[in-house]
Amino acid sequence: MTTDAPEKTITVEDDERLFEQYLDICNDVLEKNKDKFPYMEIWRARWKKLGPDHKLLCAVYNDRPKITYTLQLTEDMKIKILEKTHAVPNDAWPFKYSYLKHVVEHPKDYLDHPADLDWGWLNAIFG
Repeated sequence: MTTDAPEKTITVEDDERLFEQYLDICNDVLEKNKDKFPYMEIWRARWKKLGPDHKLLCAVYNDRPKITYTLQLTEDMKIKILEKTHAVPNDAWPFKYSYLKHVVEHPKDYLDHPADLDWGWLNAIFG
C-alpha cells in the first residue's frame, strides 16, 4: 500500500523567495547581455524616458494574489526591489507562481536564451 505525501502548502515566504530568485535570474540575464544589441540601447533609451523615479508594481499569484512588489529599474540595467506588501492593487502586473518556479528551476536555459524569458511586464512600462 502506498501513501501519498501530503501536498506542501505554498507560503507567502515561498512566494517571496521565488520572485526574488526570478529577479536575480532576470538581472543575471541583463548583466550577461547588456553589451549585446539591442539590450543596452533599448534599456538606456527607455530608462532615460522614464526617469529614475519610475516604479512598477508586480504581484505573485497562485490561486489568489499573494504578494506585491514595487520595483525600480536602474540606469545600470538592474531591477531593484523597493517594497513588498501583501495588499494587491488592481494595476499590478501578475506573475503566475508556476511560471516563476519554472524559470527558477531552469536558470541556465534563460541565461543561454534570454528571449525565452517573458519580458512582457517590462514591455508594459517601456511602451
